[in-house]
Amino acid sequence: MISSSSVTEVRSDPAADAVHTPGDQRRRMPTGGVWQRFVAANKRICHNVLQPRLYAMSHITALMWWFSHHVPRQTRPGALLEFGSGSEFPLSRLLGQHFARQFATYIEAPPPSTIPDGVDFRICVPGKPLPFETGSIDAVVIRSVLEHVSDPRATFREIDRVLAPGGRVFLNLPNKWDYVSVLARLMGPFKSAVLQGLTRPSWEDFPVFYRCNTKRALRRALSGTGLQLDLFRPWPSEPSYLKFFVPFYVAGAVYQFVISVVGLDLLQPAFIAILRKQPGGER
Repeated sequence: MISSSSVTEVRSDPAADAVHTPGDQRRRMPTGGVWQRFVAANKRICHNVLQPRLYAMSHITALMWWFSHHVPRQTRPGALLEFGSGSEFPLSRLLGQHFARQFATYIEAPPPSTIPDGVDFRICVPGKPLPFETGSIDAVVIRSVLEHVSDPRATFREIDRVLAPGGRVFLNLPNKWDYVSVLARLMGPFKSAVLQGLTRPSWEDFPVFYRCNTKRALRRALSGTGLQLDLFRPWPSEPSYLKFFVPFYVAGAVYQFVISVVGLDLLQPAFIAILRKQPGGER
Protein backbone atom coordinates (compact mmCIF):
# COMPACT_ATOMS: atom_id res chain seq x y z
CA MET A 1 0.00 0.00 0.00
CA ILE A 2 1.13 3.53 -0.71
CA SER A 3 0.63 5.97 2.10
CA SER A 4 -0.44 9.01 0.97
CA SER A 5 -1.84 12.00 2.38
CA SER A 6 -17.73 36.15 -9.25
CA VAL A 7 -15.09 33.23 -8.07
CA THR A 8 -15.02 30.99 -5.04
CA GLU A 9 -11.39 30.14 -4.64
CA VAL A 10 -11.54 32.68 -1.86
CA ARG A 11 -13.74 32.88 1.20
CA SER A 12 -15.88 35.81 2.20
CA ASP A 13 -16.35 34.46 5.72
CA PRO A 14 -13.30 32.65 7.07
CA ALA A 15 -15.45 30.78 9.56
CA ALA A 16 -18.00 29.51 7.06
CA ASP A 17 -16.58 29.51 3.56
CA ALA A 18 -12.96 28.35 3.49
CA VAL A 19 -12.37 27.48 -0.11
CA HIS A 20 -8.77 28.21 -0.94
CA THR A 21 -6.69 26.47 1.68
CA PRO A 22 -3.36 24.65 1.77
CA GLY A 23 -3.36 21.20 3.26
CA ASP A 24 -0.23 21.66 5.30
CA GLN A 25 -0.69 24.92 7.22
CA ARG A 26 0.88 24.16 10.61
CA ARG A 27 0.45 25.28 14.19
CA ARG A 28 1.95 24.16 17.44
CA MET A 29 0.24 21.38 19.34
CA PRO A 30 -0.80 22.27 22.86
CA THR A 31 1.32 20.53 25.46
CA GLY A 32 0.60 19.34 28.97
CA GLY A 33 -2.27 17.30 30.36
CA VAL A 34 -2.74 13.52 30.58
CA TRP A 35 -4.73 13.22 27.37
CA GLN A 36 -2.29 15.33 25.38
CA ARG A 37 0.63 13.20 26.58
CA PHE A 38 -1.30 10.02 25.78
CA VAL A 39 -2.06 11.22 22.25
CA ALA A 40 1.54 12.33 21.71
CA ALA A 41 2.85 8.92 22.82
CA ASN A 42 0.48 7.09 20.48
CA LYS A 43 1.47 9.34 17.58
CA ARG A 44 5.14 8.63 18.19
CA ILE A 45 4.53 4.87 18.12
CA CYS A 46 2.50 5.11 14.92
CA HIS A 47 4.98 7.42 13.22
CA ASN A 48 8.22 5.78 14.29
CA VAL A 49 7.25 2.10 14.58
CA LEU A 50 4.12 1.21 12.64
CA GLN A 51 4.14 3.56 9.66
CA PRO A 52 7.63 2.56 8.40
CA ARG A 53 6.65 -1.12 8.60
CA LEU A 54 3.21 -0.82 6.99
CA TYR A 55 3.80 1.79 4.28
CA ALA A 56 6.56 2.35 1.76
CA MET A 57 6.38 6.11 2.29
CA SER A 58 4.20 8.70 3.98
CA HIS A 59 1.12 10.14 2.31
CA ILE A 60 2.77 13.54 1.79
CA THR A 61 5.99 12.04 0.41
CA ALA A 62 4.04 9.92 -2.08
CA LEU A 63 1.87 12.85 -3.12
CA MET A 64 4.83 15.17 -3.63
CA TRP A 65 6.52 12.47 -5.70
CA TRP A 66 3.43 12.28 -7.91
CA PHE A 67 3.43 16.02 -8.54
CA SER A 68 7.19 16.10 -9.19
CA HIS A 69 6.97 13.15 -11.59
CA HIS A 70 3.98 14.23 -13.69
CA VAL A 71 3.88 18.03 -13.79
CA PRO A 72 7.22 18.70 -15.56
CA ARG A 73 6.64 15.87 -18.05
CA GLN A 74 3.18 16.93 -19.17
CA THR A 75 3.33 20.72 -19.32
CA ARG A 76 5.11 23.48 -21.18
CA PRO A 77 7.89 25.21 -19.19
CA GLY A 78 5.99 28.49 -19.18
CA ALA A 79 3.91 29.75 -16.24
CA LEU A 80 3.05 27.74 -13.12
CA LEU A 81 0.25 28.65 -10.72
CA GLU A 82 0.03 27.13 -7.25
CA PHE A 83 -3.62 27.50 -6.32
CA GLY A 84 -3.90 27.63 -2.52
CA SER A 85 -0.27 28.03 -1.54
CA GLY A 86 -0.74 29.04 2.08
CA SER A 87 2.41 30.42 3.65
CA GLU A 88 4.57 27.38 2.85
CA PHE A 89 4.31 27.22 -0.97
CA PRO A 90 5.05 23.47 -1.07
CA LEU A 91 4.41 22.96 -4.80
CA SER A 92 6.08 26.19 -5.86
CA ARG A 93 9.23 25.11 -4.05
CA LEU A 94 9.00 21.61 -5.52
CA LEU A 95 8.28 22.53 -9.16
CA GLY A 96 9.39 26.12 -9.67
CA GLN A 97 12.70 25.20 -11.27
CA HIS A 98 10.85 23.69 -14.23
CA PHE A 99 9.00 26.89 -15.17
CA ALA A 100 10.03 30.28 -16.49
CA ARG A 101 7.43 32.07 -14.39
CA GLN A 102 5.83 31.17 -11.07
CA PHE A 103 2.64 32.46 -9.48
CA ALA A 104 0.81 31.59 -6.28
CA THR A 105 -2.51 32.60 -4.76
CA TYR A 106 -4.03 32.49 -1.30
CA ILE A 107 -6.79 34.28 0.61
CA GLU A 108 -4.36 36.41 2.61
CA ALA A 109 -0.81 37.65 2.24
CA PRO A 110 1.82 35.47 3.95
CA PRO A 111 4.88 36.99 5.60
CA PRO A 112 7.12 38.27 2.79
CA SER A 113 10.01 36.19 4.08
CA THR A 114 8.07 32.98 3.36
CA ILE A 115 7.52 33.71 -0.34
CA PRO A 116 10.10 31.75 -2.37
CA ASP A 117 12.41 33.63 -4.70
CA GLY A 118 10.89 33.99 -8.16
CA VAL A 119 7.28 33.49 -7.03
CA ASP A 120 4.80 36.25 -7.91
CA PHE A 121 2.28 36.03 -5.06
CA ARG A 122 -1.20 37.49 -5.48
CA ILE A 123 -4.12 37.61 -3.05
CA CYS A 124 -7.47 36.28 -4.20
CA VAL A 125 -10.12 38.85 -3.37
CA PRO A 126 -13.55 37.48 -2.37
CA GLY A 127 -16.02 37.66 -5.23
CA LYS A 128 -13.36 38.66 -7.74
CA PRO A 129 -11.83 36.75 -10.67
CA LEU A 130 -8.40 35.23 -10.40
CA PRO A 131 -5.85 38.06 -10.80
CA PHE A 132 -4.37 36.74 -14.05
CA GLU A 133 -4.87 37.45 -17.72
CA THR A 134 -6.89 35.03 -19.82
CA GLY A 135 -4.79 32.17 -21.16
CA SER A 136 -1.65 33.25 -19.28
CA ILE A 137 -1.03 30.08 -17.21
CA ASP A 138 0.38 26.79 -18.53
CA ALA A 139 -0.03 24.59 -15.46
CA VAL A 140 -2.11 24.81 -12.29
CA VAL A 141 -1.29 22.68 -9.25
CA ILE A 142 -3.75 22.22 -6.39
CA ARG A 143 -2.86 20.27 -3.29
CA SER A 144 -5.49 19.46 -0.65
CA VAL A 145 -7.69 22.47 -1.40
CA LEU A 146 -10.83 21.45 -3.27
CA GLU A 147 -12.57 19.86 -0.30
CA HIS A 148 -12.78 23.41 1.08
CA VAL A 149 -14.37 24.91 -2.05
CA SER A 150 -18.04 25.79 -1.65
CA ASP A 151 -18.65 26.40 -5.39
CA PRO A 152 -16.17 24.30 -7.39
CA ARG A 153 -17.96 24.95 -10.70
CA ALA A 154 -17.31 28.70 -10.45
CA THR A 155 -13.72 28.01 -9.40
CA PHE A 156 -13.07 25.71 -12.36
CA ARG A 157 -14.60 28.24 -14.75
CA GLU A 158 -12.08 30.79 -13.56
CA ILE A 159 -9.20 28.31 -13.75
CA ASP A 160 -10.33 27.48 -17.28
CA ARG A 161 -10.21 31.17 -18.17
CA VAL A 162 -6.63 31.74 -17.04
CA LEU A 163 -5.31 28.43 -18.37
CA ALA A 164 -3.77 28.41 -21.85
CA PRO A 165 -5.20 25.97 -24.44
CA GLY A 166 -3.52 22.61 -23.92
CA GLY A 167 -2.58 23.54 -20.35
CA ARG A 168 -3.16 21.14 -17.48
CA VAL A 169 -4.39 21.11 -13.90
CA PHE A 170 -2.89 18.61 -11.43
CA LEU A 171 -4.75 18.01 -8.18
CA ASN A 172 -5.50 15.69 -5.30
CA LEU A 173 -8.70 15.52 -3.29
CA PRO A 174 -10.11 13.35 -0.48
CA ASN A 175 -12.90 10.94 -1.31
CA LYS A 176 -16.34 12.12 -0.18
CA TRP A 177 -17.17 8.55 0.90
CA ASP A 178 -14.03 7.81 2.88
CA TYR A 179 -14.84 7.32 6.56
CA VAL A 180 -12.87 10.42 7.55
CA SER A 181 -14.86 12.58 5.11
CA VAL A 182 -18.16 11.06 6.22
CA LEU A 183 -17.39 11.74 9.88
CA ALA A 184 -16.28 15.28 9.07
CA ARG A 185 -19.62 15.99 7.37
CA LEU A 186 -21.58 14.42 10.23
CA MET A 187 -19.76 16.58 12.80
CA GLY A 188 -20.48 19.71 10.78
CA PRO A 189 -19.59 22.90 12.69
CA PHE A 190 -18.30 20.83 15.61
CA LYS A 191 -15.54 19.18 13.55
CA SER A 192 -12.77 21.56 14.56
CA ALA A 193 -13.62 21.34 18.26
CA VAL A 194 -13.78 17.53 18.15
CA LEU A 195 -10.48 17.24 16.31
CA GLN A 196 -8.74 19.63 18.65
CA GLY A 197 -10.13 17.95 21.75
CA LEU A 198 -9.63 14.37 20.62
CA THR A 199 -6.69 14.04 18.23
CA ARG A 200 -4.74 17.27 18.86
CA PRO A 201 -3.98 17.75 15.12
CA SER A 202 -0.77 19.47 14.09
CA TRP A 203 -2.41 21.11 11.07
CA GLU A 204 -4.80 24.03 10.85
CA ASP A 205 -8.39 22.88 10.42
CA PHE A 206 -10.86 24.49 8.00
CA PRO A 207 -14.53 23.92 7.07
CA VAL A 208 -15.10 21.27 4.40
CA PHE A 209 -17.78 20.89 1.71
CA TYR A 210 -16.75 17.88 -0.48
CA ARG A 211 -18.67 19.20 -3.50
CA CYS A 212 -16.37 17.80 -6.20
CA ASN A 213 -14.89 14.85 -4.33
CA THR A 214 -16.08 11.94 -6.44
CA LYS A 215 -15.49 11.31 -10.13
CA ARG A 216 -19.11 12.11 -10.98
CA ALA A 217 -19.14 15.28 -8.87
CA LEU A 218 -15.85 16.43 -10.41
CA ARG A 219 -17.26 15.94 -13.92
CA ARG A 220 -20.32 18.00 -12.95
CA ALA A 221 -18.07 20.77 -11.64
CA LEU A 222 -16.19 20.80 -14.95
CA SER A 223 -19.32 21.08 -17.08
CA GLY A 224 -19.52 24.34 -18.97
CA THR A 225 -15.74 24.74 -19.00
CA GLY A 226 -13.09 23.80 -21.53
CA LEU A 227 -11.48 21.45 -19.00
CA GLN A 228 -11.45 17.75 -19.76
CA LEU A 229 -10.78 15.01 -17.19
CA ASP A 230 -7.74 13.13 -18.49
CA LEU A 231 -6.90 11.06 -15.42
CA PHE A 232 -8.76 10.10 -12.25
CA ARG A 233 -7.33 7.42 -9.97
CA PRO A 234 -7.79 6.27 -6.38
CA TRP A 235 -4.96 7.16 -4.02
CA PRO A 236 -4.46 4.76 -1.07
CA SER A 237 -3.01 6.31 2.05
CA GLU A 238 -2.18 5.63 5.64
CA PRO A 239 -4.86 6.33 8.29
CA SER A 240 -3.04 9.40 9.58
CA TYR A 241 -6.13 10.77 11.35
CA LEU A 242 -6.09 7.69 13.59
CA LYS A 243 -2.55 8.05 14.92
CA PHE A 244 -3.90 9.39 18.20
CA PHE A 245 -4.68 5.79 19.30
CA VAL A 246 -2.56 2.84 18.18
CA PRO A 247 -5.39 0.23 17.94
CA PHE A 248 -7.40 2.61 15.73
CA TYR A 249 -4.37 3.16 13.49
CA VAL A 250 -3.86 -0.59 13.09
CA ALA A 251 -7.57 -1.09 12.33
CA GLY A 252 -7.39 1.68 9.74
CA ALA A 253 -4.36 0.05 8.12
CA VAL A 254 -6.18 -3.30 7.94
CA TYR A 255 -9.22 -1.58 6.41
CA GLN A 256 -7.01 0.12 3.81
CA PHE A 257 -5.39 -3.21 2.95
CA VAL A 258 -8.74 -4.97 2.53
CA ILE A 259 -10.35 -2.36 0.27
CA SER A 260 -7.19 -2.27 -1.85
CA VAL A 261 -7.05 -6.05 -2.23
CA VAL A 262 -10.72 -6.40 -3.19
CA GLY A 263 -10.64 -3.33 -5.43
CA LEU A 264 -13.17 -1.14 -3.63
CA ASP A 265 -11.91 2.04 -5.26
CA LEU A 266 -15.09 3.90 -4.32
CA LEU A 267 -13.95 3.70 -0.69
CA GLN A 268 -10.31 4.69 -1.15
CA PRO A 269 -9.42 7.72 0.99
CA ALA A 270 -8.35 10.03 -1.83
CA PHE A 271 -8.01 10.57 -5.57
CA ILE A 272 -5.52 12.18 -7.90
CA ALA A 273 -6.62 13.83 -11.14
CA ILE A 274 -5.27 15.59 -14.21
CA LEU A 275 -7.41 18.03 -16.18
CA ARG A 276 -6.55 19.31 -19.65
CA LYS A 277 -7.84 22.40 -21.39
CA GLN A 278 -8.94 21.41 -24.84
CA PRO A 279 -6.93 22.82 -27.76
CA GLY A 280 -8.66 25.98 -28.90
CA GLY A 281 -10.34 26.29 -25.48
CA GLU A 282 -13.74 25.18 -26.76
CA ARG A 283 -16.56 25.31 -24.23
